[in-house]
Amino acid sequence: MGDSLETLRPVDVCVVGAGPAGITTALALGSVGRTVVLLESGGFRSSRWAQELNDGDHEGEPYDGLVRTRHRQVGGTVNVWNVPVQDEPGAKYVPLSPRDIADWPIAWNDLEPRYREAQTLCGLGPFEYGADYWATEARRSFRLEGTGLTSGVYQFGSAKQFTRVLVDRLRSTETVTLVPSATVVELDVDRPGRCVRGVKAFARNGEVLEVKTRTVVLACGAVENARLLLIAGFGGADRSKWLGRGFMEHVRDFSLVLVPDSPELFADASFYDLHTTGAGLRIGGRLTLTDDALDSFQLPNASMTLVPRVRRRTSRGLMDRALRSIHRGVGGPWQGRYGWSRVRSPVTAFDVFEVVLNLEQRPHPWNRIELSSRSDRFGNPLPRLVLEWTDEEQKILERVRDRLEEWFRTARLGRLLVTRGRRPDLNAHHHAGTTRMGRDPRTGVVDPQARVFGVENLYLAGASVFPTAGFANPTLTIVATALRLASHVDASLG
Repeated sequence: MGDSLETLRPVDVCVVGAGPAGITTALALGSVGRTVVLLESGGFRSSRWAQELNDGDHEGEPYDGLVRTRHRQVGGTVNVWNVPVQDEPGAKYVPLSPRDIADWPIAWNDLEPRYREAQTLCGLGPFEYGADYWATEARRSFRLEGTGLTSGVYQFGSAKQFTRVLVDRLRSTETVTLVPSATVVELDVDRPGRCVRGVKAFARNGEVLEVKTRTVVLACGAVENARLLLIAGFGGADRSKWLGRGFMEHVRDFSLVLVPDSPELFADASFYDLHTTGAGLRIGGRLTLTDDALDSFQLPNASMTLVPRVRRRTSRGLMDRALRSIHRGVGGPWQGRYGWSRVRSPVTAFDVFEVVLNLEQRPHPWNRIELSSRSDRFGNPLPRLVLEWTDEEQKILERVRDRLEEWFRTARLGRLLVTRGRRPDLNAHHHAGTTRMGRDPRTGVVDPQARVFGVENLYLAGASVFPTAGFANPTLTIVATALRLASHVDASLG
């Protein structure tokens, strides 16, 4: 660690973290002429030096840990997305629903226009996620009358939008300075703790950087946002008791197998595969729960992806073609299994559907980020994650399984086989909720404008401010809320 010190020129805003939240915030503020410094702990390429800073402890449920579930690099965790889109890494996009944000201190009418802007920034199509808008004569959604099921879609977007396209736009914006390989280690807070005067960071070469700024926006993920606030002393008795608490992951259940009533279902279900529309957009159908079903049975929000399984006795030539189609691209054991509807004869290639259930996890105070007794290379405490899946949550999951078993049968889709008692997988790597938005310090860490309660110029961006997190990739909502935040920051600067 070197002894040199560089004080960057005073700026309007210092944004910490160059993932989707930080990139969006910096771009929006730079576009209206605000001077912005964007600090990113990682570089333009992945490096062990940066990833080692993701170290931390965890206890509770089996989990991939804090190193594997985070990524420090310009573009953030987008760099490790694993859904293939046009033979490149990408992700499935879907917004939260009005019901999902019912407990938020902001209204749907406030967020919806930002979603429409976010569609463009993410390189997506129109803000339409209902099946009827996208269905065609060739690809129709299922008839689900008399059940608690309905159909919707994911839109698929490429990672390059955040790793290249928007980064290039950032670097060409005159009022924005992107500083890679600069790890923020300290917030310069005044004695009463009411104002942040700047941030201190270490460059990879050991140089110390200081940024003096009128406003700070932390956009470095649900783990790091909470950790930096705790290190700065914002976890005291006079602050919100929610700081670090309410950590949420997206739950994935692999206990369901659909045995179709008719083998023709594999051809009839092509709407639920990733496919390209006439306008060149990538979408894929999904099954989800109706609002009436959520209300009547007190269920968490959920979404289902259909993944066909190759018959064991399929001829080798047909099986090879099917497997090449399903496993093309990047991804884990099931993320890459799109493209199955392109198999020449799906009726003879597949025998059952695996039904991958994505489920929301509600916020609980006991799921939390706190400070570890171990320290990082800069002497700051590492984060410690406590993550539990309770017996009560398991009972709710079993209730969801019961309802799905009945509804699939009623819709005449087939017989749903359920592995009872199987615990879900909490490794979606979608961290949220540790600095939740609330109406006052009793219910949240930040106010409806994402400003930390009691601090006049400290804002938080990203999924850490989500009071609830729905069931799917949070990127679209991260971008929408970051656009909203940037507008409030701009107004506050006068």
